[in-house]
Amino acid sequence: MAATVMALGAQMSPHRAAYRLTLASSREGSRVTGVVGAMNFAWNDVCRGWTTEQRFQIQFLYSEADDQEMTTSYTTWEAKDGSVYRFNVRKQTSGQPDEEMKGVATLNGEEGGVAHFERPKPLDVELAPGTVFPTAHTLLLIDQARRGDTPVYVRPVFDGSEAEEAGPVSAVIGKAKPLAKDAIVVAALHKDKAWPVHLAFFANDEQQALPDYDTAMMLMDNGIVQSMLIDYGDFKVRAELVALEPLPKPAC
Repeated sequence: MAATVMALGAQMSPHRAAYRLTLASSREGSRVTGVVGAMNFAWNDVCRGWTTEQRFQIQFLYSEADDQEMTTSYTTWEAKDGSVYRFNVRKQTSGQPDEEMKGVATLNGEEGGVAHFERPKPLDVELAPGTVFPTAHTLLLIDQARRGDTPVYVRPVFDGSEAEEAGPVSAVIGKAKPLAKDAIVVAALHKDKAWPVHLAFFANDEQQALPDYDTAMMLMDNGIVQSMLIDYGDFKVRAELVALEPLPKPAC
């Protein structure tokens, strides 16, 4: 896995992207009547690893309750050989600190590993064989999409957002499609094609048949997500790309 991930990583485009978040649809009976928000994401190559910075700020408008604003910030470093992952995740609700996850996770190839949490309290969590970290997972999805031989791909993915074992992520990868001539993408990091990818995120619970949430996205072969639709069950949130900027690659 490591050689494949590292080779694919060389073809990724370091970038900073901004997305507008809006309500795409809501089911009958849903309390959510509107969504206003933004997601900012930066992915960098730092020679021996990759770093990500993500800020997810969203306001939910309710029909029979006060509006609620949720903010989640991720800062991570991930070794290119897939062995180490450092994470700091902070969550706020309506401006008040809600939860913080901080620690380091290690993997021994495909044999699994352990996540050492410093916050919210000292805790060691075992990671099952086959677990991967977020950037490695994205690169493996791109590899599967390019080869076109495995339309369904399942892996446990650990991102540090919860103090628990990595849950399985099921990916269904569609056939490559010509990329829409998005002016934002064309001006920065245009590619000729992208794959529709549907991700279902499950808790690590054999009793739970349904995913916690689903995400449908258009994934370019340089790792950039052009669009995204997040399904929370009774409502869906659309993420629309509004700004894209290439970042320099290091001289390693």
